[in-house]
Amino acid sequence: MLHRESGVFKTSYAADMALYPLPIARWTVAAFILLFAVILPLSLHDYYLSIINLSLIAIVGALGLNILVGYTGQISVGHAAFMSVGAYTAANLAVKLDLPFWVTLPAGGLMAALIGAIVGIPSLRIKGLYLAIATLAAQLIIEWIINHTPAISGGAQASIQVPRPTLAGYEIRTQGQLYFFLLSFAALAIVATLNLVRSRIGRAFVAIRDQDIAAEIIGINIYRYKLLSFAISSFYAGVCGVLYTYYFGIANYEQFQIGVSIDYLAMIIIGASARCSARFSAQCS
Repeated sequence: MLHRESGVFKTSYAADMALYPLPIARWTVAAFILLFAVILPLSLHDYYLSIINLSLIAIVGALGLNILVGYTGQISVGHAAFMSVGAYTAANLAVKLDLPFWVTLPAGGLMAALIGAIVGIPSLRIKGLYLAIATLAAQLIIEWIINHTPAISGGAQASIQVPRPTLAGYEIRTQGQLYFFLLSFAALAIVATLNLVRSRIGRAFVAIRDQDIAAEIIGINIYRYKLLSFAISSFYAGVCGVLYTYYFGIANYEQFQIGVSIDYLAMIIIGASARCSARFSAQCS
C-alpha cells in the first residue's frame, strides 16, 4: 500500500502510534539505511566522510536543542556550555581515572543533564527573551569556570587529550570506522527523539509550548516538565560534546564557545519545522 487510507482503521493503540505505518515509509527507511550503511562509506573520500562524521555528531546536539526549543518552547542560547560539561567530564574521567569510552559517554551526558536542570530553574519564572538572556549568562559562567579551574580544564591551555574510543578491544581510528561508529549514535538519537515526542512526556512538552496556562489547568506539572526538558536536552548536548572530544582526540574550550550555541540554534530554526521558527520569533518578540 503506497497511500494512507481515508478514515481511521486502526484496531490497536500500538498500530495507531507506529512510527512507520505505511509500507512505503518502511521501504524508504530501508533504502536510506542501505545508502548510509553501505554505499557512502565505500564510495566517498576520507575528506567527505569527515564532513559527514561531523554532521552526524551535530545531529545529536541539534536533536537535543530541538526538544527544548522546538517541542517545549524554551529558548536557550547556552547549548554549547552543556556540550563542554559533557566533554570535560568525559575527558577527565578518561585521563585521570583511565575509564573507557563506554563509561565516560553516559557519565558526560548525565553530568550535563544535572547542570542543565540547574540552569533550567529560572525557566520556572521567566520565558522568552529573558530566558534566552539567562541561558546566555549560563554559557558565559560555565566557560569562565572551565577556563579558570585547572583541575577541570587541564591547565593554562584549557585542553585535555583523550585516547581513541575502542570497541571490543579494537581502536576506532579511520574515517570509515568513525562513520559507522557515529552513525549508530545519530540513528539512536533520532529514534529516541521520535519516541520521546510521541510519549506522554512529549505530549506534555508540546502542551507547555502551545499554552502553558492551559496545560497547568488540565493537570500538567509545568515546572517538572520544563526542568525535565532542560535535563534531556542537556543530556543530548553532553553526549554530543563527548563525541566531539573523542572524534578530535582533545577537549578544548574553543570548541564550545558562544558561537557554537548560535550555530546549533540556527540549525534547528532553519532546518527544523516552521512551527519551531515561528515559536522562536514569537518568544523573542
